Amino acid sequence: MSIKVAKVRILMYSCKVLLEHSKYRIIVLSSKLQQNITYSINNWSDIINKYDLQQEMEIVIHKEGATSNENTPTFKIPKKYLLIRSVAIAGIIVLLGNLPIQSHSNVIQSSYIPSFEIIPTISQPITPLVAIQTISPNIIASEADRSPTPEKFTLPKKALKTFVVDTVIKTRNKWVTHKVKSYDNLTNIFHKLGHEKALKILMDDIQISQELEKLNKGSIVRASSRHGKLFELIFTHDNINSYVITKTKDRFIGHWKKNIFEIRQARASYTIKNGLFHDGREAGIANKVIKQLVKVFDWDIDFSRDVRVGDKVTAVFEDIYHDGDKVGTQHLLAAEFSNQGKDLKAIRYTNKDGASGYFTPQGREMKKAFLRTPLIDARISSHFNPGRFHPVLHKIRAHKGTDFAAKTGTPIMATGNGKVVTLGRKGGYGRTIIIRHRDGYTTTYAHMSRYKKNLKQGQKVYQGDIIGYVGSSGLATGPHLHYEFHKAKKAVNPMTVSLPNSMSLTRSELQDFRNKAINLVLQLNVLHRFVEAEIEIDSVIGG
Repeated sequence: MSIKVAKVRILMYSCKVLLEHSKYRIIVLSSKLQQNITYSINNWSDIINKYDLQQEMEIVIHKEGATSNENTPTFKIPKKYLLIRSVAIAGIIVLLGNLPIQSHSNVIQSSYIPSFEIIPTISQPITPLVAIQTISPNIIASEADRSPTPEKFTLPKKALKTFVVDTVIKTRNKWVTHKVKSYDNLTNIFHKLGHEKALKILMDDIQISQELEKLNKGSIVRASSRHGKLFELIFTHDNINSYVITKTKDRFIGHWKKNIFEIRQARASYTIKNGLFHDGREAGIANKVIKQLVKVFDWDIDFSRDVRVGDKVTAVFEDIYHDGDKVGTQHLLAAEFSNQGKDLKAIRYTNKDGASGYFTPQGREMKKAFLRTPLIDARISSHFNPGRFHPVLHKIRAHKGTDFAAKTGTPIMATGNGKVVTLGRKGGYGRTIIIRHRDGYTTTYAHMSRYKKNLKQGQKVYQGDIIGYVGSSGLATGPHLHYEFHKAKKAVNPMTVSLPNSMSLTRSELQDFRNKAINLVLQLNVLHRFVEAEIEIDSVIGG
């Protein structure tokens, strides 16, 4: 008898012995299953995939015909079979060598379906176990005659080379951003961008040079490089229309394009602890937005005196993005300022004519017909006081206005729209201007050093216009502005008087405003709850 035939017979006998003593059921215990499940399937991989038995799995083998018991944690194979099975398995391994078992899986057909019973158990550490399928001996006997003679497979003499993927190179251009300041020129701008050499080339192109000359305060300029040289330049004046300059093979070309810069809504809330601007920056609000907030509430809050630690601020505003980078901020859309327990809300609204303003949620304009003070950052040296002792006349004389100490030459603004009715010297008031406004209001500006050039009596002026400059003319101990506010020909305290609103919405505008403002009002209400709970919000969300 040849050695090959002997190996085949030993292999068949070993398989027969193994299978005769392997008529057992496989029971998988898993803590993930909530009830006993009996499932019949062809292979173990399908069971693992179906029931996700990768974790906390335990396999228990029962002899065929025995009743399963949930409390049975283990299975004991009769001792008389252990030696027989061990010898049989060893014989198969020796004869087959490195022959892959999967190579002959086609011998076993699906005429017999093994039974798998899956029941839950307590979570236990994973123990690697081999799933044994119950296979009828008759299958091997019937299929052995048709199956081809197994071929031997040998492993390669050298290990296969591992394929290493090349490192992914980041091809995105590096952008440099500069926001044009009032003192910037083209040389300075391109120096900040790092492309001074490219400026001369760009200025040789008439069309591009004309557009570059239009860069002004607030314009956003972005430049990208390739191999250290300018590849693309983009700038915008209004964040909607952008001029794009791109390098071709031998020159730069430029054209206008819309919506390159993306506008996203952002929101934040904070409690004032160290300062309005300092805490605002910590909460992610740019100084530009906080300045808008101050301007909106300036008619109702004196930010030089009334702001206190513990006051709360909420804001919804617009951030500007380009190519995923935040490059600036735009408009304050809505805000709430809680000042010493008093809550003030403001919503930005743009009418059909393009005019924008801030209104209360009820539709009343935040902007008043008058500015509270005619000077910027001035110090009050003397308050409104009907029983004041006059420092020059040395007697009790009513002080019908407010004095603002400032350097000689400091510009003075008209606090409201009106008409100049007096321009000249007026006794102890010195150089004086009186403006008549609507609805019986008048304002007086005294002790000026000089008037604005070409300003004449009878001329119309508007809120914020410069009308003259601080001085010490008349009965004055030093340079300051004496400012009076008259309502129905009666002097009132300009710092405390209730100022009238400057504009009201029409019926159709009011309805349009309410429709557009409802979302912003809801956002302010949510932010208010967070800030009241001392939860500061710094959230940038597209929308």
